[in-house]
This record gives sequence, structure tokens and C-alpha cells, in this order.
Amino acid sequence: MTVAVVVDSASDLPEDLAGALGVVRVPLTISIGGRDYLDGSDLSREKFWELATSSPELPMTAAPSPGQFAEVFKNCLEAGAEGVVCLTLSSKLSATFQAASAAAEAFPQVHTVDTQTLTLSEGLVALEVAASARAGSGLEELVVLAESLIGRVRTLGALDTLDNLRKGGRIGAATALIGTVMSFKPMIEIAGGVVQPAGRQRTRRRAVEALLEWASDLGSPVRVGLVHAMAPDVDDVASRLQEATGVQEVVVSVMGATIGTHAGPGALGVSAILPVTPS
Repeated sequence: MTVAVVVDSASDLPEDLAGALGVVRVPLTISIGGRDYLDGSDLSREKFWELATSSPELPMTAAPSPGQFAEVFKNCLEAGAEGVVCLTLSSKLSATFQAASAAAEAFPQVHTVDTQTLTLSEGLVALEVAASARAGSGLEELVVLAESLIGRVRTLGALDTLDNLRKGGRIGAATALIGTVMSFKPMIEIAGGVVQPAGRQRTRRRAVEALLEWASDLGSPVRVGLVHAMAPDVDDVASRLQEATGVQEVVVSVMGATIGTHAGPGALGVSAILPVTPS
């Protein structure tokens, strides 16, 4: 049975990896500078950050419509897929899962899965599911795999600026000023389907060290990813992350608007899928 794997663009999945495994991405819409763009289609990640850093207002994102998902599902089935697994970012953060589920009602061969996460954590789950689909796994088997992966994915991030949190009203101007003067670097994690604070570090160097220490304590992860908001030190961090976790390759991707709007330029995020715990 041939099963297609569909994700939304909030997965921050690199185009080359998505293409190699046949993963189809449905774009969210990004509104910035008075214009609407389809994420990754009309607007590259690099161009997004160029526009975002020069805009006085935060970009806004909108979920794909049910019609967008329906068109993708239809195309996958007409191309020969006997089933479709559609993975979306957390339903607590976006209406994307609801849109995909509404579209899937017209296609009994389509199963939607709320990954309860976002950015490259969602992307890593999609890569594992797509690899299993490519190996011949059936629809039900892939859904079970996806649910297992969701329970084993972990994410920790470090912000480099407080400006975007201030612009978005997440913190007050006085707090942002004090944090900037003191060089605080907030840490965040994705847990329970939402983004939560995970402490703070005094400098960027310490924030990076905290990410690497956290990653090294994960054991032997199945996959590791590093998403960044045009961070200048990404190559060094990726190399150290590979050494810290022992993985053969670290998936590196540019952060998109869904979380990048609030994280701001320079942000780093580490995602990992833990191995199955023996029962």
C-alpha cells in the first residue's frame, strides 16, 4: 500500500529532505508589510527574515484553508497513493489541524494527526513517518507510529532578543528593557502542545551551552534537528550538537514565521526524538 505523507509548512522541514522522502507541504499564509505570502512558496525563509527584521510590526500567520488541504489530498490520491497521513502543528496553537480534519471528511483514505508540537519537532516526526511509508508501512501502521513519535519528541529553544515578545505584547516594555540591558536570553520549550517558558540564561554563550547540555542528557536520540532564525553561529552549534548527541546527522533548518514571529532573529531550537523505551 502506498501512503502519502502531508505536513504543513510550520514543520520547518527542509525542502531537500521533504522532496527526498516525498513529503508534501501545505503552506500557511504569512502577512507582512501589508502583503500576504504563501510560506515557502511565495516567500522563502531567508526573505521572510529580511522583511521581518525591517518591519515595525510583527508578521501574522493564518492556517491553510480546508480547500487547500482538500486539493492536496485529492492530488495525492490521484497520483496513486492509497492513503494519506496528514500531520499538523499543535491544535492548541493554530486552526491548521481543524482545517485538515474538515477536508479529510471527504476522503476516507485520509487520516489527520495533531502532532501537539510545531517547527522542526513536527518536521522530525514527519521524516520518520515518511521513511516508514517509503519502506512499505500501511496507513494504520503509520498512524500508530506517528502517535508513538509524538510521545517521544522533545524541544528546547533559546531566544536572542526580547524585541519580538515586546512587540507582540507578551512582555512589557520595561521588562524588555531590563532584560536587554542584563542580556537575558529566555529559554522556551514545547510541552503539552503549547510553548512554555523554560528559564533564562545570562548570555548567549550560556544559552547555547544549556541547549547542548540538555541534548547530551537525552541518551541516544533517533533524530536530532536544529532550527534557527538566521543565527550566525548555527554551523558551530550544529557541529557541537552532533557531537553531544552522537547522531550521524543533525537536520538543520531555517525557522519559519509560525514560531519565529515571537522568537525573533538569532533564536535557536533543538528538537529530538527519543528512542523507544523497552517495556
